Formats: sequence, C-alpha cells, structure tokens
Amino acid sequence: MMEVKKKICLIAPSLQMGGIERAMSTLANYFVTQGHEIHYITLFPFEPFFELDSRIKLYTPPFLFPRYARNLLQTILYYTKMLAPFFGHIYKIIKIIQPNSILCFGDVFPHLVMLQLHSLKIPIYYSNRSNPNIRYNFLINLIRTFAYSVAPPAGIIAQTNEAMLRKKRILGNKVPIKIIPNPVRKIEQHQIEKENWIVSVGRLHLEKGFVRLMETFSMLETGNWKLVLAGGGVHEKEIKQKSIELGIANKVIFLGKVLDVDQLLLKSKIFVLSSHNEGYPNALCEAMSAGLACLSFDIVAGPKDIIINGENGFLIPDNDLIAMADKLQLLIVNEDLRVKLGENAKKISHTNSVEEIGNKFLYFILEKL
Repeated sequence: MMEVKKKICLIAPSLQMGGIERAMSTLANYFVTQGHEIHYITLFPFEPFFELDSRIKLYTPPFLFPRYARNLLQTILYYTKMLAPFFGHIYKIIKIIQPNSILCFGDVFPHLVMLQLHSLKIPIYYSNRSNPNIRYNFLINLIRTFAYSVAPPAGIIAQTNEAMLRKKRILGNKVPIKIIPNPVRKIEQHQIEKENWIVSVGRLHLEKGFVRLMETFSMLETGNWKLVLAGGGVHEKEIKQKSIELGIANKVIFLGKVLDVDQLLLKSKIFVLSSHNEGYPNALCEAMSAGLACLSFDIVAGPKDIIINGENGFLIPDNDLIAMADKLQLLIVNEDLRVKLGENAKKISHTNSVEEIGNKFLYFILEKL
C-alpha cells in the first residue's frame, strides 16, 4: 500500500494463543508483505503459538517471568526490567530500532509503554482489546489517567463503536480515534462430512459463558446433536462438573486446546458465542468465515458490530436463555435456514479481509509520516 518503506514496531504481550496475539501476528505478517521493515517485541517470554514471517525481527525478553510462583516483589521487578524509562528492555530495543511508528495492543501495559517511550518522541498507536465497559481498580485507573495526560498516544484504534465512544468520553477530541475491526482469515472451504455439532471456541473461563450455554443446551430436544467445546482454562473442572449436574455429560464433547480450529469449524453446523463480555470476538468472526450459522448473546460490545440479526446470524438478548434455546432449536430442525445464514456470514471474509483491515491500519499509523 505505501510506496516508501517504513520501520514499524509491534509490541504485544506474547505470541501465545490469544486474541491480541492472533490479531497482531496477522497484521505483522501482512505489513511485511507490503515492503515494510517489521519488528515484533513481546512483553513475556512465553512459548509461541502463532508463527511470524521469517522477515520479521522478533525480540523476546532475555529473562524469565515468574509465572507460576510469582509474588508481588518478583512481579514488580520483572515489569521494571521490561518497562522502566531509559533502562528498561523495551526502551533499549526501541532506541536501537528507531521505528517510524509503534503499534501496541493490550489493556494496561500499553499505557506503561507510552510512559516509558515518551522521551523518544516516536508516535505510538494503541488499541485496547477488552470489553469497553470493563471496570479498573484505582491503581490501573491512575496509570491510565497519568499516561493520557503526560504521554498521550498519537492515535487510538477502537474495535467497535461502543469502544470508540468510551475513549471519546475519556479523551474528547485530544487524540484521533479510528474504528478498525479485527482482520478475519479466509477459511478455505473443502468437502468434509459435517457432524450434528453445536460448537463454541474459547478459554474455559467462566466469563466465556459456557455454563449458560450448557444450561441452554439442556433445554433442547437434541436427538443426535452434540455440544462441542474447544479450549482449555482455569475453570475447566467446574465447567465439566456443570455438564454432569445438568445431566448432559454424554452430549457434551470437551476437546481441550485445538490446533486445527478450521477443521473443527468446517465439521460443525452451528456456532454459539456465549461470552458475558468481549472486545471483538475472533472466534465468532472465524466461525462466520467458515460458513456456520452463528448465534451470540447481545453483550455490551462486539457481536452487534458483526452480526446483522436474522441476516447473517442471530443476536439474542443478553442472558435470555429461553430465546437462545428457541433459536437453536429452530436451527437444529431447519437446514435451509442454517445454510442461508452461513452463506451470508461468509461475506465477513471479504469485508474484514487481512488486506482490507491491514491497509486501514497502515494508513492510520503512517498517515502523519
């Protein structure tokens, strides 16, 4: 897209499995195909899940993060070594690279990055990927407020209209804000025998709503249909126990972490996003790209920016399990409706293609240059 080659640095928590990491690695791989020099810095030295183009320079911390046995002092020491102005690890790398633009995704740590790198006068573009109505504690609010006043970003990328409005309430018109959704991979369609599966993908954490999804599933006349949950997490034991309590353990398949999500989606017929909160749900977008009939609770932000109710999926009033059950039962018995919604849903692979979204990012973070 850009004629002049630029140095772009992306700063992310890691390259492990996660929404931020998926979006940033996808963007980094696209940026380098456009002729730019790309540098990718991670805050944590975790084992990578996503792959980067070999032309991208990756920087991981040279010291261990006390992930499992950490205490407050160890955590403070780690963040100090990474994020301190003038001598922190990220500061030293950025000073050597001297990028034209920095893109940073995250919730809290980007504000520390803004404070750390402020003296270098390099434009930093920041995107918060969390639920826009999230409530922060006093310390985090203090850090964010201080960063916005002392070292504001050159621009902010919001994923949804709700996220943009929240930033405007905080910052007014002091910082340019652009709504750019996540890029969506095009999932190649091929002949595969479909199963009568209702699938959901995400961490087995309570906020992902798998408990209310199983409660909904227990209301259905399912016949030979199964509920398939892909992912692992800290609440796996409690969620599995709930399937037993509901008497549906023999109808729920727990796959754990799935490496080939595309294959899983192509084998399934219906996708449900049951989360209590999201920023911009990648799993929903990928299910739509795969041509599944998709349903989601209409939570604060995310699904309403993606699903046109009744056209490419169904939006269900948040926590209305009976309404969700009614639509799921309808889709179970109505194959024509499943196909119609799935075909319309596939259009997201064009509107949110890596090329479309990647070019919007490039224009925004390089336009001032």
